[in-house]
Amino acid sequence: MKKLLALCLTALLLCSCTHGTTADRATTFYYPKKNYVYSISESVVGSEARECADESTEYLLRLYLLGPTEENLESIYPIGTQLQSLTQAGTALTVFLSPGSNRMADISFTLAGACLAKTCFGLDDFSMVTIRSGDRDVSFRPDDLIFQDTSATLEDTQKEENP
Repeated sequence: MKKLLALCLTALLLCSCTHGTTADRATTFYYPKKNYVYSISESVVGSEARECADESTEYLLRLYLLGPTEENLESIYPIGTQLQSLTQAGTALTVFLSPGSNRMADISFTLAGACLAKTCFGLDDFSMVTIRSGDRDVSFRPDDLIFQDTSATLEDTQKEENP
């Protein structure tokens, strides 16, 4: 197990530490922020760029499931969650994960799925991404994902409370 973890970390470091300055080689991975305190002004999701865009979607999603390299981000999929397979039908992508993430709380499964789907939308021109784990699934379209509600400001909220 330690050897596998060491190999995975080595692969992660090699991918995230490649030399190259072109922005078109970067892939953006989205994860929930660690120890996030919910507020109106910030998003619950953060991102990190990795210079490994020339890799296959399957490789990138396996790398994604290893978790973030940034200390302020976290992966909320249970340790050991693995990519089992991918299927693409036209512009719809289905990501099959090991059944362990099926045991997550509904809100955690949805948030983790949204982050993974947003990552997938950046990889290709997908019209829908479905995340499946065991007997559970969640689907997203690109326009479904709003990680920061900018429809109201704090001033608007205070005006409504104190007319």
